[in-house]
Amino acid sequence: MLGALTLSACGSSGTPSTSGSGATKLAHGCPSGGPGVTSSQISVAATVVDINSGSLTNATVGVPTLQAQETDWNTVASSINKAGGAGCRQIALHFYNVNPLDASAAQQSCLTIAATRPFIVLDTGALSEVGASNCIPAHQIPFASEYLTQAQQTQYHPYYLAMGDVANDVVRNGILGLNQLGYFKASKGFRKLGVLYHTCDPTYEAATVAALKQAGVPSNKVVAYNLGCPAGQQDTPASLEQAVLSFKNGGVTDVNESNVADIGEFTQIAQQQNYKPQYVLTDAGFATSKLSGALAPNPTNLNGGVDVIDQASGEQTTPGFKPTGGTAKCDAIFAAAGQLSVYKQPDGFGGSVCDLLWLAQAAADHAPQLQPTALATALHAAGTIDFSFPFAPINYGAAPAGATYGVSYWRPIDFVGSCSCWQVPNPTFHQPFK
Repeated sequence: MLGALTLSACGSSGTPSTSGSGATKLAHGCPSGGPGVTSSQISVAATVVDINSGSLTNATVGVPTLQAQETDWNTVASSINKAGGAGCRQIALHFYNVNPLDASAAQQSCLTIAATRPFIVLDTGALSEVGASNCIPAHQIPFASEYLTQAQQTQYHPYYLAMGDVANDVVRNGILGLNQLGYFKASKGFRKLGVLYHTCDPTYEAATVAALKQAGVPSNKVVAYNLGCPAGQQDTPASLEQAVLSFKNGGVTDVNESNVADIGEFTQIAQQQNYKPQYVLTDAGFATSKLSGALAPNPTNLNGGVDVIDQASGEQTTPGFKPTGGTAKCDAIFAAAGQLSVYKQPDGFGGSVCDLLWLAQAAADHAPQLQPTALATALHAAGTIDFSFPFAPINYGAAPAGATYGVSYWRPIDFVGSCSCWQVPNPTFHQPFK
């Protein structure tokens, strides 16, 4: 595992010094202020998921309570402030409740946040996952989240800051990782690769085609199955059954998908059709999904499947797995406050909070000026951030100059049918492919 990043801009000249109220004096000097910044504080807006739509509440969908979310944010921010803060200043959190199931209310929350002009907005998905966040970068306010598309980052550059990689790199790392692990060799039983894809967003399918070419997989050994662009990107059982029969009759031994959310249902149908391929996936979303009934993966059919991902999924269900790096650091913060480890928190929520605040801290510590347009370059200067579970290390320095995303490390996880869970066979994250 990678070691945890020291989130300061000390460089090689030594450790940071402190002055005043505990603010850290950086080796390059304290950055000058900008919007949402005073001489002693940085204003950070944090969205709080507040689901209250009929019978659906935070509790019914497995999201922490409002109080628990705010406690997590305050716990991590307090740890940063006690260690010297960010950009020589203390983090001042401001919370904004967002109901992601109410589009109109979510949009109003976006406008409310934008009107306050914070230094940065940190979002665990309440706004960005439902497409309600654009008003913030439109007001030239930095906004950080996992749920950002490459198109959004381009349109609102440089204000959208991704806690992760772009789709092209994720898919490329996954395919080249599978190739490095030998999954496209006859010695592993490989003869033909079936690729399920949608036409809704051609980015994923194009990235898969390019990566397979780079990996040296001949085009005559690839069978692509076009599922079209179904409503809500939810495929019908009939279309998935046809895909299963096409692969089975076409001699496909290995199955991959490009941003197809119904792979669990595919395995159910494949099992019914007595078709057992080797699943070779590049989809972190599938590894983290909580599907049930007909949508859940068939444990027998998926058993032995491999998923090369850019996140830390599988750690929490791997017997005896010992957290390292960013996860151990985040766990220590919560343990000191008498709280549960991130593995035991719903969806590892506290880990996401650690990661977003560490991203903001890294940007502030490496920016010569705390101006909105300076943060992308500051993250590039920060290099690798060893994020906590549920995320993984990201190298912002390896991305192109000016990019608002990082380049992800990768590792494989295996599906174990006996527990219907993903497990990590080796904790080591591999360097991104060049």
